[in-house]
Amino acid sequence: MHASQVELARRFADVQGARATWFSYARNTADLLAKVGLVGPHDRLVVCADDFESSFASLFPAHDVVFLSDATPQAFLQASMDDPEGEEARLIPQGSPASYAHPAGIHADRLFWFVGSIGCLGLRVPHLRALAEAASAVNAILIVDNTVPSCFGCSPISLGAHVSLEALDRVAAGRLSRSVVAVSVARSVQGRGRRRLVSPDAEEAYRLLAFGLGDPDDVSGCGALDDQALDAISQGLDSLPARMQRHFDHAHAIAEYLFCHPAVGHVFYPGLKSHPDRALAPNVLLHGFGPAIDFSLQGTHAELMLDRHRRFLEVCACANRRSSAGGALTRLGLAIKRDLSYVRIFAGTDDPLAIVDSLDQALRLFCNPPEP
Repeated sequence: MHASQVELARRFADVQGARATWFSYARNTADLLAKVGLVGPHDRLVVCADDFESSFASLFPAHDVVFLSDATPQAFLQASMDDPEGEEARLIPQGSPASYAHPAGIHADRLFWFVGSIGCLGLRVPHLRALAEAASAVNAILIVDNTVPSCFGCSPISLGAHVSLEALDRVAAGRLSRSVVAVSVARSVQGRGRRRLVSPDAEEAYRLLAFGLGDPDDVSGCGALDDQALDAISQGLDSLPARMQRHFDHAHAIAEYLFCHPAVGHVFYPGLKSHPDRALAPNVLLHGFGPAIDFSLQGTHAELMLDRHRRFLEVCACANRRSSAGGALTRLGLAIKRDLSYVRIFAGTDDPLAIVDSLDQALRLFCNPPEP
């Protein structure tokens, strides 16, 4: 007997420490935002997510969208200004009783910040607590895409995010026939007595999501999932800790191997000492450093590197590019932004030694091709 959607959403909300969770069919988190209508045409959306820049550009063509390559609070604050040259920012005085919906002599436009808990080329890990504090200063709603580490590997809401989005391919172990995105919203009131804290931004986020997705206890608003999806998510949550720990551990082993290979130019994995966010990552991520690795072959010319990476994927036996996202098999693909490209690995639960052996053979074959 499959769990009801409402029960499953409550269970997911408990895992996230959230006030409520909705499930909805969507291609990805950007598609979900457009579908819900959370961001209006007069709102400003500041995005730091290389993987979804084209999606945001196509889904929000008439919106005020600013793209960042730096996930620091300073970069988000600068992008939130009405005048990027340093004029007055769209600040709402702290303590103001006015909400976004009913402004009292202040800017009516809402402000949204979107960032991945692990994201962008090089798999950067943002300082979510610092971003949450900065977002509070300008009354921005902080939205975190938690798809890469999953709810097992990161809890954005506990770090101050107002909304956490997660495509559930990894949670459902690759068994979803259609992509499902979970939308979780933070509680607007926390603590009691003198420790009681009220977050107007979290309350506003809940109001906007409830308007777009309906009552979280009524699936008619966001649309009911089919029984197969509910079963996959329910069973996936049961096995998630054991499975995801293997994903994380295998990724770490593969990253260490690639870091030592002479044919590899750069390796980006938050668990390596060479990663720029290595010191910060344990304060954001849980149980390890995620299932993803970015690496590049030796070389410098951007266009040639993209072609080399594409050809490498063609000769790599363990690429599994047609396997289910979030499933047991390790998958390789391309991570591209403008003139930069990397090979991105999502470690599976399959044997990491077999993956390393396959990568080693591909690297040898690619770097020393047989004579015709």
